Amino acid sequence: MIVLETPRLYLRKLRWDDLDDLVARYSDPEVMIYISGKPYQRQETQAHLQRYLEMEPKYGFSLWAAIYRENGRFIGRCGLIPQEIEGVAEVEIGYMLAKAYWGKGLATEAALAIRNYGFHKLGCSRLISLIDPQNQASMRVAAKIGLRYEKEIYKWQRRIFLFAVQVTNRKENP
Repeated sequence: MIVLETPRLYLRKLRWDDLDDLVARYSDPEVMIYISGKPYQRQETQAHLQRYLEMEPKYGFSLWAAIYRENGRFIGRCGLIPQEIEGVAEVEIGYMLAKAYWGKGLATEAALAIRNYGFHKLGCSRLISLIDPQNQASMRVAAKIGLRYEKEIYKWQRRIFLFAVQVTNRKENP
């Protein structure tokens, strides 16, 4: 089921038959360097996919398959993910694409659509992105869609930058 469409992508709910494509992304050390610091094995990826599939009915959102319209290929996963930051429930915009699709503006395109979905469809008043301090590309994506550096936190046993955007007036278009 398609959740969101952009000019070059569509984001659809993940399915079990996406496991091999997800394994290909998660096993790439360059793709995973800023996400986990290391590639995942198949079993770890399977556990993550299980978690994403359970999130959708529980929260009404999750990470979704990013499909490149031009060739119909699964190129990554993007979407919303619940996080707990210093005891506070937050909703994170997450994006991860295959290296071959970096530098084309696709992460920004997806993240903008996801941000708008979170604010306008789900009624979120605040969205965050958790970004490795070395990941300059993700920081540029966050800035382009209106998120600003808020603070440094410690999560997953490492330093993370928290970027956020908040809507205080529902008529605003962040």
